[in-house]
Amino acid sequence: MQADNVVSLYTDMEEHGIRLWLVGGWGVDALLGRQTRHHHDVDVLVEVKSLECLRQRLDDLGYAFRYLWEDETWWVHDASWSGPEEHPTAFVYGHSKGREIDVHVLRMEEDGAVVTLWNASHRLTTDGLQGRGLVAGHCVRCLTADMQRTAHTGYELPAPHVVDLQLLAAAPDGRGSRRAKSRH
Repeated sequence: MQADNVVSLYTDMEEHGIRLWLVGGWGVDALLGRQTRHHHDVDVLVEVKSLECLRQRLDDLGYAFRYLWEDETWWVHDASWSGPEEHPTAFVYGHSKGREIDVHVLRMEEDGAVVTLWNASHRLTTDGLQGRGLVAGHCVRCLTADMQRTAHTGYELPAPHVVDLQLLAAAPDGRGSRRAKSRH
């Protein structure tokens, strides 16, 4: 997935009231302010209240459901949705042009707690969702460098993920942050 595809998708979702956080490879690259490698997909977090709209918007943009992360997904319903259907919380949509979006769902509780709505080996925190980065010069929400490191625990890391963490550690401020100015 190319940087312009990520920016286009992120911007479209924002325009439709859907907040995303970049995680994984694009999340690391956003923190670094540059693309460091080829990414076959973009990994995102989305709030459960926006899940129904996200899935509809992906359909509208020509993406199609590809698969569930069977060992991770939960089936949930949120009172804010228009229909009674339950939706999965860890899944992938793909586009005929080869782009993929890997989605994981979270819930923001009234007390400020963040709940992962999939089987995760780590806990998300409100502070961990405060990352800001740049993709092709566009400001995006992402996990902080510390939260990225935490999210990369509990499983055997593929080689690109090891390199991602090394790049974060070697960033000038030691935190992998470009201090992107944000309007969010």
